Amino acid sequence: MNSSVSSRLLRFTAEAGACAEQDLQAKVLDELGRVVPGKASGVYLLGSVGNAASSVQAYGVSDYFLAKYEHQGRDSDLVLEAVLTSRSAVTEAEIYEPAEWMLLPLYRQVLALHSIAHTLQAPLIVAGEVRGTLNVARTSDQGAFAVGELAVVEALGRLSGLAMESARIAEELGRRLARASAALDLIDEPVVVTDIRTAERTANAAAQRIIGGLSGGRTFDDLLARSRDGAAKAPEGTMRPCEDPETGLKLRSTRLPDDILITIMHTPAEAPTHARALIQEALSPREYEIADLVASGLRDGQIAEQLFLSPHTVKKYLKSTYRKLSLRSRVELTRAMHGGA
Repeated sequence: MNSSVSSRLLRFTAEAGACAEQDLQAKVLDELGRVVPGKASGVYLLGSVGNAASSVQAYGVSDYFLAKYEHQGRDSDLVLEAVLTSRSAVTEAEIYEPAEWMLLPLYRQVLALHSIAHTLQAPLIVAGEVRGTLNVARTSDQGAFAVGELAVVEALGRLSGLAMESARIAEELGRRLARASAALDLIDEPVVVTDIRTAERTANAAAQRIIGGLSGGRTFDDLLARSRDGAAKAPEGTMRPCEDPETGLKLRSTRLPDDILITIMHTPAEAPTHARALIQEALSPREYEIADLVASGLRDGQIAEQLFLSPHTVKKYLKSTYRKLSLRSRVELTRAMHGGA
């Protein structure tokens, strides 16, 4: 593989990495025609059943030719079968003698429609599986394929597969992020999710309203820094709730192992619901504090870490809380703290 072809493939890899999955097939077809010229080229994506194509993009051949190949040629194409078995590039010359090749129904009924004498196919490998093929065809006047051209098309097939895999992962992550953002907006509490490594931040509607209402040039980062002296630098684990002295906002942040910081905000105007007021009246200050953390979804170990208590002590307070409120579990306590029956 010469340096100019290598440079072209490197440039293709960089450009393909920025393409959406739906655009990659056309991008691969365009690059295929540049690196290995021929009368016709095609990029086939295979379906989930058998070797049938789920999508085809090609140039240099008619739609009639593509239909004939699918219905009369694909199942008898030993070049395709060899590609799928060997997971490498194959030409017709590696399987047939010229005289034998020209007598095949595949050649006479399909390839002869466009005077195709030589074919080259290479696997398109996505996530370790052959998910398609790259195809190049030439007439007898254009000559057979050289060994180096097989290597080029095979390399392009593997690079294209990596690009498709990356595009699918990116699109799946995008869908998951969209679902997470939608779920975040269903939460009444103001929640901000910060990726410390990438500095990307997502705030639900309730949090956006609070942040948008900050005065005096304050920002959410100011709140984080002021309330916990740089909360984003705290070690992994749940941090003790803190209050910003200037705004009265209460922040509780949790840092996950993958450097994601989740911050829940409470405004000073927030008052306990009637149910919480009754619970607060029935419990000691420490019992109520622990009940509040349980209702926030924290486990005993996290509560113990926040309040600088032992897990045994936390369990002891919870046992007392259950008895005073005639409850049997943290599920019932959480429901009661949120105003449930």
